[in-house]
Amino acid sequence: MGLFNKLLLLVLVLALASPFILKKPDGTPFLNIQDFLKPAADLKNATLKSEPKSLYRWQDEKGNWQYSDHPPENVQAQSIQVEDKINAMKTIDLPEGYREKEKSTQRFDPTDGSGSSLPLTTAPIEKVPEMLDQIEHFQQNLDNRKQQLDNL
Repeated sequence: MGLFNKLLLLVLVLALASPFILKKPDGTPFLNIQDFLKPAADLKNATLKSEPKSLYRWQDEKGNWQYSDHPPENVQAQSIQVEDKINAMKTIDLPEGYREKEKSTQRFDPTDGSGSSLPLTTAPIEKVPEMLDQIEHFQQNLDNRKQQLDNL
């Protein structure tokens, strides 16, 4: 092994060990071996302590199945045991600048009687004749293919 390789190996070892040796302003090292061992122990305990959870299932008045983690009132619900081995992560509220803009959910209601009307299409009115020609051409192609299939 050459001198260069030995120096490179020494620099690599020092770079990996330096967070454990160098101290923060409060006198503690930047990294500690316990920082690595504790999360691994917590993960091991979390997977071993998994117990089945109870869910409740019932049909609503429309016949749709509903599920909940607590029994509903005034409804006959069936209890189901479920293994709770799902990876989940708690959601966080994002700061104001990072939130997704709320979309407007206003929809056109022709029965509201307000007198305002919206067009039923988003296509420009001058493009409508061209679109109708394309539809007619498409219908002719479908009719021709149907005729060819009938002849076969």
